[in-house]
Amino acid sequence: MKEIDFKKGNGLVPSIIQDWKTNEVLMLGYMNEEAFKNTVDNGFVYFFSRSRKSIWLKGETSGNKLLVKEIYLDCDNDAILVKAKLIGNCVCHTGNKSCFFNKYETRRTI
Repeated sequence: MKEIDFKKGNGLVPSIIQDWKTNEVLMLGYMNEEAFKNTVDNGFVYFFSRSRKSIWLKGETSGNKLLVKEIYLDCDNDAILVKAKLIGNCVCHTGNKSCFFNKYETRRTI
């Protein structure tokens, strides 16, 4: 099994959360080794709060938890993709299902 490279990001690894059925990207957070261990051991997604400098369980306050279905590492072992089932209505603190609801408008046509 590949080991996650927590050293590159000063102990933190970007962690993308994706709906396990629709593949919709729900949010991005950061995990340190303890948050990742808690996620694997408990089956719910934990993050490291960069502002509070502490581990937190997603949904511990709101009740909108993320049940882990699958975990993937990127090719460099320095990013995590968690496919999860949303237990609740939304992931974003704004009340939106996903944190990615702000479309960025560019001036050029893609």
